[in-house]
Amino acid sequence: MSNDIDTALLRALAAAARLGSINRAAAELGRSQPALSLQLRKLEQHCGQTLLLRSPRGVALTAAGRALLPFAERIVGLADQMLPAAPGLEPQRCRVGLIEDVVSLPLPRVLADCATAHPGLRLEVKVASGGELGAAYDRGELDLLVSTTAYGGQNPAPAWSLQCALPWLAADGRCLDEEALPLVLFAAPCGWRDAMLQALRLAGRRYRVAFESASLLAVQAALQAGLGVGALLPGMAGGALRPLPPGSLPDLPPVSLALYRKPGRAEDASLDRLSRLFFRELSLLAG
Repeated sequence: MSNDIDTALLRALAAAARLGSINRAAAELGRSQPALSLQLRKLEQHCGQTLLLRSPRGVALTAAGRALLPFAERIVGLADQMLPAAPGLEPQRCRVGLIEDVVSLPLPRVLADCATAHPGLRLEVKVASGGELGAAYDRGELDLLVSTTAYGGQNPAPAWSLQCALPWLAADGRCLDEEALPLVLFAAPCGWRDAMLQALRLAGRRYRVAFESASLLAVQAALQAGLGVGALLPGMAGGALRPLPPGSLPDLPPVSLALYRKPGRAEDASLDRLSRLFFRELSLLAG
């Protein structure tokens, strides 16, 4: 049996995973729901594994599906790059807003792949707090926004959203043995800070604020220096900064990340590609 996979099957998987619904994926790809379901089952038969968990609420990737998704997105992206660009077009402008927490995780590969797929696309990236970016998006100053699902803007329906774990991290993965747990926190207002403090209060765990800053780099540096424990997205772990052993501290609720897309550019292929690239990279955090 050939190991070749029809690109259309991979495109179907990527759309269903990003939209969380076979019906919405079928509409986006211009196919009927039964036709797209058949494509997804063909892909599962080819792989010999279940790739999607189906429920009345929609679909979600299995572990095998999450492992396949980055390859599917890359193959689909390469296929899209084979299409020749229309000559003589002015460079397109795309204004992207990113919360600082996701910049160091997906941005390098997203920008590299986007530059390859759309060399005529002129990106303008703004990094700021969720509140500031949400206001800019509502004013029409951004075409894409990657933030939390509760940024409080006028257009709260995201193109897609993901649930990412929020692990406790510390230097060498050690929970410091002190009567009052030293914490490294983001400065208020911050939803992650509130979640950490509430979890510790509910568990009856004493704590003290050892370090706080509005800067992600400063928080990372304080954690790596061993000033205390804190919580960041899983991709921030590395080197001396490691997750605490399970059960060391109360579990934290997952973080919701979402991409918001300017309604007036719903048919823009370059924005669609950029949205898919962000989904590919951020979905790796959700695994």
